[in-house]
Amino acid sequence: MNAHPPVVRLLTFLLAIGALAARGDELVKPHEAQLRASVTKSLAFLDKETDAWMNERDCNACHHMPGLIWSHREAQRRGFAIDQAKFDEFLDWSVSRAKKGKSADEVIALMKLAMGEQAPPEFTKLVVDSQLPDGSWKLGGQFATMQRREAPEATGNSLRLFLLALGSQPAEQSLADGARTKAAAALAKRDPPKSLETLIFRALYARRFGPPDEVTNAREEVLKLQHPDGGWGWMIGEEQSDSLATGQALYLLQQSPEVSSVEAIARAQGWLVSHQREDGGWSIDITRISRLDRSGPAKAKSFKDATGIYTFWGSAWATIGLEQGFPIKEPQSAAAQ
Repeated sequence: MNAHPPVVRLLTFLLAIGALAARGDELVKPHEAQLRASVTKSLAFLDKETDAWMNERDCNACHHMPGLIWSHREAQRRGFAIDQAKFDEFLDWSVSRAKKGKSADEVIALMKLAMGEQAPPEFTKLVVDSQLPDGSWKLGGQFATMQRREAPEATGNSLRLFLLALGSQPAEQSLADGARTKAAAALAKRDPPKSLETLIFRALYARRFGPPDEVTNAREEVLKLQHPDGGWGWMIGEEQSDSLATGQALYLLQQSPEVSSVEAIARAQGWLVSHQREDGGWSIDITRISRLDRSGPAKAKSFKDATGIYTFWGSAWATIGLEQGFPIKEPQSAAAQ
């Protein structure tokens, strides 16, 4: 989903910082050592939590395995050391379960994006075969009923996610074009988003497929929604910042850094570094994201389980967002640039 080579993006970012400095603007940016330490701690946290998830659940889940795979592949591409044997175990476990599916859900789409050209062809077939007559895909899991946004918005967000996944490999271009044509009417629905995630995936979709002005408008809207503390809230209008939204916003803004976003990126990095827990994860208030009422004593286990899910989800996105601040060191295919 990157339109510009990594070296060009890095140079653009550095020039933007220089431009701010030349104007005398104060820029508070975490040191590289702080960012590197934060990413290293978070990768260890995700490893530990994934071990526990695999031992307790026979489920990939959109909030667990794709985030683990995506964060670790981004770390590898940027020169971070990971436990390769453990990562291979995670990957094999996740892929084997995904291949057993009869239809594609958001887990498959996210895993295609996380794995890039390493995604198996079975995933592509699942995505193509699962597209509904109206061009969308059936909502699953957290996307369907558990979050504080209505079904039409969740459907549109899921739609763009699947199309991004299908368009992530050059060999699938004709399939992606056909799916986009089928989805034209669904894509035309433009209800105002209630979640920052929807705004971000709209921008990422427009960055990949156009139009360019939609990318600019969405980026500007994301910048306007940044909180004074440097973070973002997952629900638009939510005053409390969280790691899920802040990581996703960082991911978008750093795909093509511009002068207008340099300070926002630095402040967001600072928020994540300062709010990271000692164990490497980030705490999150699920009541500001989930629509389910888990306040009663009888729902204590549900509240604990959901908090663990969102803690991992937010920590994975925070890690992915922070990793974008480091240059890519491995060669990239044209599709990944």
